[in-house]
Amino acid sequence: MKKIVQIEPWIGLDESNYIKKIVSKTLLTEAAETKKFENKITRKFKSNYALAVSNWTNGLYMALKAFNIGRGDEVIVPNVTFIATVNSVIMAGATPVICEIDEKNLSFDIDHLKRLISKKTKAVIPVHLYGHCCNLDLLKRICSKKKIKIIEDAAQSMGAKYKKKYLGTIGEVGGFSFYGNKIITTGEGGVILTNNLKLKKKLYELKNHGRSKKGIFKHDSIGYNFMFTEMQAAIGNIQLNKLNKILNKKETIFKLYKKELSKIKDISFMAPVKFNKPVYWFSNIFTKKKNGLKKYLNDRNIQTRDIFYPINFQPCYKKTNYLKLTKKKYAVSEKIFDNGISLPSSYSLSKSQQKFIIKTIKDYFNQAK
Repeated sequence: MKKIVQIEPWIGLDESNYIKKIVSKTLLTEAAETKKFENKITRKFKSNYALAVSNWTNGLYMALKAFNIGRGDEVIVPNVTFIATVNSVIMAGATPVICEIDEKNLSFDIDHLKRLISKKTKAVIPVHLYGHCCNLDLLKRICSKKKIKIIEDAAQSMGAKYKKKYLGTIGEVGGFSFYGNKIITTGEGGVILTNNLKLKKKLYELKNHGRSKKGIFKHDSIGYNFMFTEMQAAIGNIQLNKLNKILNKKETIFKLYKKELSKIKDISFMAPVKFNKPVYWFSNIFTKKKNGLKKYLNDRNIQTRDIFYPINFQPCYKKTNYLKLTKKKYAVSEKIFDNGISLPSSYSLSKSQQKFIIKTIKDYFNQAK
């Protein structure tokens, strides 16, 4: 059987044909098509403002700088996340304080987070990993009392909700990633969401060389070039038209995995907190027999992926003082990495392919008895 990849984007002729129209206009830097994309985002996710940016790592950095967070400040981040979350804090000059995760939803362990708050804590970055979130009502109460900003890293959770609000729109600022493997893609890119006009203006200056608009050469603040392009926006506008189909297909994939694999006592799944309606960017399973299962699947042309490597183990931070770790052992993070596997979860995954994957997993556990 042809190799079944773990994840790939749904890109077709619609994107190809539309981008040709945009390129023929010759104005390729951020312009009308990008504005159209931002407007579609605000309508879909019920946010007052959306700013397309070159990538979501820069989006996180911009959010931190918009709150004047930098040297001497601390920002609490989860121990299991893609490394960009942490590096954006380092890039801003602040110190990432590493928080343990909840075993069921892989977001903040709120009890641990409360013990990490100090006078230096200026923000928390809840990462809605794989489309799930923590108890955001409780997080908001804690942060409101301490005057701590909430910056939502919703890179992987486009379309997920907490109560009736979309993830990415619940904190002061949030946003999504459009990297090639995300729910929708523009190749690279991201979007920042906020309901605060003053904050939106500050964010725009940060991405536009410190200017309130393009084409002028008087710069009121220090900014950078984190602009989008019309080609990215063209792909994004077509991708947004597909969003509901993508989300529905990913939910169907997850439900079939869960229905069939829950019968295996050695396998468990993530569990959302109350009020969270997750999206299923990846379908994940957890098993103590991870390494053997990964090899068994790979030998049969089924690609899988590990859960993110815990931040406290990352070699790039060894012998540095970039991170603030606690004496508490990050046992849950280690367990999640040791046991977690992301199964094939692409929109293009066929029913027959998924049935083959499920049968192969069952065969492994049957022969492993």
